[in-house]
Amino acid sequence: MKKSVKIIVIILLVLIVGVVAIPFIYKDKIIALVKTEINNNVNAKVDFGEIDLTIFSSFPNLSLVINNLKVVGVDDFATDTLANINQLSVKLNLMSVIKGEQIQINSIKLDKAFINLLVLKDGKANWDIAKADSSTTTPSEPTKFKVALKRYSISDSRIYYNDESMGFKMSMDQLNHEGKGDFTQDLFVLATNTTAGSMNLWYGGVKYFHNINTKLKADLDMNMPEMKFTFKDNELSLNELALGFFGYIAMPTDDIAMDIKFNAKQNEFKNFISLIPGVYSESFKDVQTSGLLAFNGFVKGTYNDTKMPGFGLTLKINNGKFKYPSLPVGVNDVQVDLNIINPDGVPDHTLINLQRLHALLGSDSFDAKMIVKTPVSDANIDASLVGKINFENIGKIVPLEQGTVIKGIMNSNFAFKGRMSAIEKQDYQNINASGNIALTNFSYNAKDYKQTFSLPICKLTFNPSNVTLNELVANMGSSDISANGTLNNFLPYIFKKQTISGNLNLVSKSIDLADFDSGETATTTAVDTTPMSLIEIPANINFNVNAEIGKLKFDNVVLDQFVGKLILEDQKLSISNLNFNTVGGSCKMSGFYSTKVRNEAEIAYDLDILNFDIQQTNKIFATAKKLAPIIERATGSYSTSFKIIGKLDKNLQPVLSTLTGGGVLSTNNVIISNFPPLVKVAETLKMDQFKQLALNDVKLTYKFENGRVYTEPFDVNLAGITSTAKGSTGFDQTIDYSLLLNIPTSKLPSQASNAINELISQANAKGANLKMGETIKVNALIGGTVTSPSIKTDLKSTANNVVNDVKDAAKAELDRQKKELEAKANAEADRLKKEAETKAKAEVDKLKKEAEDKLKKEQEKLKDDVKKKAKDAVNSIFGPKK
Repeated sequence: MKKSVKIIVIILLVLIVGVVAIPFIYKDKIIALVKTEINNNVNAKVDFGEIDLTIFSSFPNLSLVINNLKVVGVDDFATDTLANINQLSVKLNLMSVIKGEQIQINSIKLDKAFINLLVLKDGKANWDIAKADSSTTTPSEPTKFKVALKRYSISDSRIYYNDESMGFKMSMDQLNHEGKGDFTQDLFVLATNTTAGSMNLWYGGVKYFHNINTKLKADLDMNMPEMKFTFKDNELSLNELALGFFGYIAMPTDDIAMDIKFNAKQNEFKNFISLIPGVYSESFKDVQTSGLLAFNGFVKGTYNDTKMPGFGLTLKINNGKFKYPSLPVGVNDVQVDLNIINPDGVPDHTLINLQRLHALLGSDSFDAKMIVKTPVSDANIDASLVGKINFENIGKIVPLEQGTVIKGIMNSNFAFKGRMSAIEKQDYQNINASGNIALTNFSYNAKDYKQTFSLPICKLTFNPSNVTLNELVANMGSSDISANGTLNNFLPYIFKKQTISGNLNLVSKSIDLADFDSGETATTTAVDTTPMSLIEIPANINFNVNAEIGKLKFDNVVLDQFVGKLILEDQKLSISNLNFNTVGGSCKMSGFYSTKVRNEAEIAYDLDILNFDIQQTNKIFATAKKLAPIIERATGSYSTSFKIIGKLDKNLQPVLSTLTGGGVLSTNNVIISNFPPLVKVAETLKMDQFKQLALNDVKLTYKFENGRVYTEPFDVNLAGITSTAKGSTGFDQTIDYSLLLNIPTSKLPSQASNAINELISQANAKGANLKMGETIKVNALIGGTVTSPSIKTDLKSTANNVVNDVKDAAKAELDRQKKELEAKANAEADRLKKEAETKAKAEVDKLKKEAEDKLKKEQEKLKDDVKKKAKDAVNSIFGPKK
């Protein structure tokens, strides 16, 4: 017995250990399979956090939990999130994991997910991320996962759908959805239950549903072989309006075939008005109503890339009225007769027939009617609108949110009858269009508005050729606007999406865009860090705007004397000769801002900037810090003329890698203090004057491309040191500069001066007669980053050059002295030689003279002796003369 108990205990322990160990044994394998499946099957960027695998919460299944799963598109959707899921839980069949052939998925749950579904104008959808077969001859590797769903759910999530091809948008917040059914069967019932705390719907730019509380309970007969899904038992509730659906949707091929009918399950007027924003509130149950409602419709036909199904809608209200017991004014005599019919899905076959729309808002009557035929090919319209609305009565008819105040009177009297073709041909005699709409003393405020919006006057006049804005005066907070102008092609724009054109003259003393932001009034001066979003320019608007704005403020930028011409055309905002003053200087600019490419803007501007203050520029323009990080440590002013071309992202921030351009910059009274690269130069050269520098009248040429700003070589005086600089700064804050310094010896650090003087003294002690030169050349290479710079100099070679210069100078001096001594010796020798030669010549001349004198005397004596002897001879012959 003891042995049996022991065996049982051992078996239980083994089983427990096995159960505990299974998640650890198979976790790495399953994670690898998940990554492989993603890479093999998805064209998207997929990222996720921790992955957990457990058996305890889902025994006998394994529970796989993926946290922070994020899927981002590629190509056209490279900046769009398709899914951001806080937690994805998947239940796996345990035995399929152990066998390892195919892992069976039994259920899927998404918690706190954001699903972002987008369709572009060309029909391309961001959820189409499945990879196409790479080859028709090579079979693809079969998936390691097998879907055998019996349950799926989404909790506390948000779905956003935007179909640009249809002009349709829908959002659902606080979404909870659950589906139950055995997807392993060919035929089964899928039971679904959906709730959304807030549903919004737009079509053609008009918001039809606002924060609608939505519930959908739907059971569908699922025929998987034929891909046909039939509504079995269902109810859609929009606030208090309940609708029933009947019919089917089938997808046997790429086409979607459908035959669906719907109708209101109640016929009370009260249920319909719950859809009106402001009417549906906590006290809606107390509303006193009467009147009958008929609301039904159908969708029938085939939907594909070229076809639409037919559709129809009928709305009839007879003798409707409602009133809140606590409010003084009610709405009475509501009559609506609306039919929209399209029998075959061809858009041009649509007929819109609003035979009557009538209501009494207090004592004010409002009437409208409209018939539209052939809306696509040549819209044939017969419409009129006559009525008065006293907006002050709105708060007396429905309970407004606390803090909401609305006032003003609108009078309308408008009629149009004719075809669009007559407008296009300017055949105005065949068009009947006249009337006006005037809004006077209108004002609106709510707790979500910082300021009261007031419209003292807005008057529109209609005629066959255009709509004239006779006068518009508006105010909000510190902002004021006055405008007038004309709109052309207004009705073709409304009905055929043709281009609307016009001219607008806008004058304002002051516009602060913050006045138009919703949100509670700020109680502090903290800077708003909410990123701006891309402003898309519509494709079918062509406006010329002449603007004169005394002061234009957005974010923390203030533009004074804003004057220029703005042109909106072909998804582009062009600026012509725009002038304004800001940050202590003035600017003149021309260029354009274009949003033809989705989720980005292309810009190209020419700017002439004069005397902008550096510190104000630093505080206001974040891009300036990227282009020139030195401005954070600089004061003074600058001027520049430059051209910039590039792109902005969907948050209206520059895509720095795309920026190209350049220009010329000059400085005025600029002081740079403690700029890290220059501080590093100061520390390396032991010259503290580089920690604070004055840069006056510097002029340089620059360009930016490939993510860097390049400066051509320019001369600059740095603390009395003539220098030449060149190099580049990266938008990533890397730096690469060379600096050639001609350092006056009088500005050298004492250590350097003493060392050089010592060398000179040593040379002079040996007989040299040297003096220190006027300048020393030093090359500095500045690298690293702005905040962590590195400096390389040729100081060592410069010192060696100084030593060599001293040696060379000493040798030259000795050579000079040697040559001088040799010259002196040669000169003395020549002197002595000449002196000797002169003395010898003088002696010779003396001796010669003495000899000549002696010879002369001898000759004279001889001559005298000859004379005497001759005389004596004569006397002896002739005798003495008597």
